[in-house]
Amino acid sequence: MPGTTSQAPRLYGSIAAWVAVACPAIAFLSWLAQPAPTFAQWVPATTQPSKVADNSGETFAGIHGRLSVKGNKIVDKNGNPTTLHGMSLYCWAQQGTQFYNASAINHFARDWKCTVIRIAILPRDYKRNPKAMLARVKTVTDACIANGIYAVIDGHSMGGAQNDLQTSQEFFTAVATQYGRTPNIMYEPWNEPVQEPWTVIKAYHEAVISKIRPIDPDSIIICGSRNWDQQITEASKNPITTSANIAYSIHFYAATHRQSLRNNGSGAMKNGVALFCTEYGTSSASGGGAYDAAETQTWWNWLDSNDISCCNWSAAALGETSAAFQPGASPTGPWTDVMLKPSGLLVRNYIISKYTQ
Repeated sequence: MPGTTSQAPRLYGSIAAWVAVACPAIAFLSWLAQPAPTFAQWVPATTQPSKVADNSGETFAGIHGRLSVKGNKIVDKNGNPTTLHGMSLYCWAQQGTQFYNASAINHFARDWKCTVIRIAILPRDYKRNPKAMLARVKTVTDACIANGIYAVIDGHSMGGAQNDLQTSQEFFTAVATQYGRTPNIMYEPWNEPVQEPWTVIKAYHEAVISKIRPIDPDSIIICGSRNWDQQITEASKNPITTSANIAYSIHFYAATHRQSLRNNGSGAMKNGVALFCTEYGTSSASGGGAYDAAETQTWWNWLDSNDISCCNWSAAALGETSAAFQPGASPTGPWTDVMLKPSGLLVRNYIISKYTQ
């Protein structure tokens, strides 16, 4: 009909006008009705705390859960003594830092059967570039979590760490914020004190612990002692009591350290503290010198008989005796026998032999 035809444009135009006004208002009201976004949704993914690791499968960490200290032993979630065997990464040069990647960690976990990786970070490197060092920690730690193994995050200070306490507190606060809810993580605030008195070393540890514990109340913290982690008995006579789940590190190099250091460790355990050998070498204390497989085996026998975990120094492709890899070895793995030095072959075979869930 003529009338219908003439009114159609005006009718559709009225509807269009109504939609133009009403729809944005409806959309705005709908947006208001939605829940407000959480803080985590606004924060970039790289700065968000990591989720609790999914260790529900039959992985090593999935079976043993968060570790703790009971008397002079490190125990699993069921209270059973648990011993970890693995590698320490090398932070001093590119020949070591090239192994701070997920593929290398995958091969350490799957081929070498490592159940722990020690992630060494130099405080000076963190102070120079915090973002890069935290990214390095994240890469390795996430790979450990994905493989269901444990990670020791090591502030790799030598003597004098107490003179830059703020850097260590900032580093471990950031790490705890990122990983404090995961059962795979342990902390090592001071790699190797040298000749500082135990009272100074202890005060440093307590100051770092005070930053970790409000964020992560449960994970093990491994504390160094005087003389490159060799005066453990001294520390055990005046132990850290401000926190539970404290262990003490013992470091040895087989061609240098013998029965007297084992006696010192035994004395510390007799005094009731737990030990973790976060660093050992098959060489002399310099990392070079003689290669001593026989004394390394004597040390392993002592560690195993006392349920003491250990990390070998080092995952590095260097000329020095203690390095596991030949110069030029693949930074990502897999590694053939010809890529390994005598120390690497010995240590790899030992770690594989100790693997059991």
